[in-house]
Amino acid sequence: MLARVLTALWKTILILALLIVVWFAIARISGLNRTLFPEPQDVLGAAMSNFSELCTATLITAEGAFLGFLLGNAVGLLLAIVVARSVLASRLVLPLAVMVRVVPIIALAPLLTLVLGEGLATVATISALLVFFPTLVNSILGLRSVGQDQLDMMKMANASPWQVFLMLRLPAALPSFFAALRVAAGASVLGALLAEWVASGGGLGYLILQCSLTFQIALMWAAVIICAILAVGAAAVTAAVGRRVVTWV
Repeated sequence: MLARVLTALWKTILILALLIVVWFAIARISGLNRTLFPEPQDVLGAAMSNFSELCTATLITAEGAFLGFLLGNAVGLLLAIVVARSVLASRLVLPLAVMVRVVPIIALAPLLTLVLGEGLATVATISALLVFFPTLVNSILGLRSVGQDQLDMMKMANASPWQVFLMLRLPAALPSFFAALRVAAGASVLGALLAEWVASGGGLGYLILQCSLTFQIALMWAAVIICAILAVGAAAVTAAVGRRVVTWV
């Protein structure tokens, strides 16, 4: 386990180092204005100069993304359980879920802001809206992946519906559920950023917007990089937890 973690860490460090070298080379060779396309050292300097502000914004975004991640996955899993057990619920829930999915989140943000107000509640809700659909679909597929012969065996053993769910359907759904969580982890950060652009006075999304308006491009790049690290880190943690829980795949 430790060897696998160290190998993944070294690969990540090498990839980051390669990206920095390529970034530096493009900035130097292209001759672009350093104000618009800063070099890595410019971004690092801006990050160090505004370290406290970046830390505060990161915590705000991480909080909204985490709450949205929890809320969206909880709703998605609960709806999947209901849909998997009822044909009527499937006909009612899935069309509504698709409608919510296809409506641009940026169009719903002003309405949610009017209802919930600016702040954490709106950020978490918008993040949850991006998260719940992949969890819903993957969990339904997992819950329905149980073979009829397995269900017949449980019936012969006089298993109750809850025993069938806990001992058969839920374990069968866990691989699909954790696969959805990996997607949801990054989506939760994206949802928090979108919400902060229109419905918050803080966070990395708000900072990126303000920096773009005031031409603080180096600081904006620093905030963007932190967003990417948050999303990748959240997906990596979710994948690690999934490997520990789902050991039979």
